[in-house]
Amino acid sequence: MNIAIIIRRLNVKGGAQRQALSLARELKNMGHNVVLYTFFYDKEKCFDDLLDGMAVFASNLADPKRLSELIDPNTDVLNPHDQEAYKVAYFFKKGVKNIPSIWMMNDVPSKDFGFWKESQFNPLLRRSFAKAVYHKIYDFLDSRFIKAQEKITVLDDWNKRLVREHFGKNAVVTRSGLDIDKFKFNEHKTGGSKGVKLLTTGIFFPHRRFEDLIIAVSLIPQAELTIVGDTSNDKKYYEKLKNLEGSLGVADRIRFLGKVSDQELVEAYKSHDIFVFPNHLQTWGLAVFEAMACGIPVILSRTTGASEVVTDRKNSMLINPKTPEEIKKAVIELASNPDFYSSISRNARKFVEENISWKRYAKSMLEVFNSARY
Repeated sequence: MNIAIIIRRLNVKGGAQRQALSLARELKNMGHNVVLYTFFYDKEKCFDDLLDGMAVFASNLADPKRLSELIDPNTDVLNPHDQEAYKVAYFFKKGVKNIPSIWMMNDVPSKDFGFWKESQFNPLLRRSFAKAVYHKIYDFLDSRFIKAQEKITVLDDWNKRLVREHFGKNAVVTRSGLDIDKFKFNEHKTGGSKGVKLLTTGIFFPHRRFEDLIIAVSLIPQAELTIVGDTSNDKKYYEKLKNLEGSLGVADRIRFLGKVSDQELVEAYKSHDIFVFPNHLQTWGLAVFEAMACGIPVILSRTTGASEVVTDRKNSMLINPKTPEEIKKAVIELASNPDFYSSISRNARKFVEENISWKRYAKSMLEVFNSARY
């Protein structure tokens, strides 16, 4: 099968890029002809190891119609990923060849929904009547590109419901993957709640709810927290967190590492005691499964997509969002109970081995491709 994978940018490292490229490699290993199409391309700034040997075409211009003209007319299936890419598929179908397009939606691209989501983290946020009207009009016009997709795939049930609500279409859930060989299991042992080392990761956005973790650290004597992620993405949010740690008197127990390499990330999973993912309204959460694969017990919010597949108190611990006190209680329970801690660690690795892989993800996507073709 000739497959065109379309993604807005291949000049940065992000979850959408890793997902699209890992899918491309797995499909290629299965014997399919896969070509990548993007607006902007820089191999060195993206995942150069995943891009090795891959055919990539870039328009060097954020013009969906222009990029659609670069796609091989002999393509059998279009697979746009994330935002804007579905517009490229629309123009190819309309102007070149009407073939099935399966959009991988990681996040709802609606401006109206985006405002609602942002308001959940900033209760003081307001928008003018004119801006509200603009958002409605933009979403109405944008919906024609989305409704032209034969199939929509999403990572979790929450986004499946959002697709039905915003676009009136049924979506198929296809769980994302993981390189199990890269994130190797490491035997973790608890040293007690007072000296516990906590870890979290993520590009800085308000929905990460890192503030809940900082507050939790202030409630646990001698607990330390490491935050991995690009702080430059939202400098106001970073400044808010810095001010919070200062006001709580825990700045000496919190480290902001910024961006790190994959190897440094694996080392962080290895050297810390508990991974906490307090995100609210978060699609999936690949970091959760990276941590689980490495054997570090995970505490995660019930409003993340990842929470749909894990089992509370068997291979993870679930908490309600925006609850520093629940984080504290979960940390203390894990850290003060060696048998429970070790059980969570071992069960987490087993779950990832049996359920989360890029090969499994690629097979699921291939099933959707075939269902759209026949």
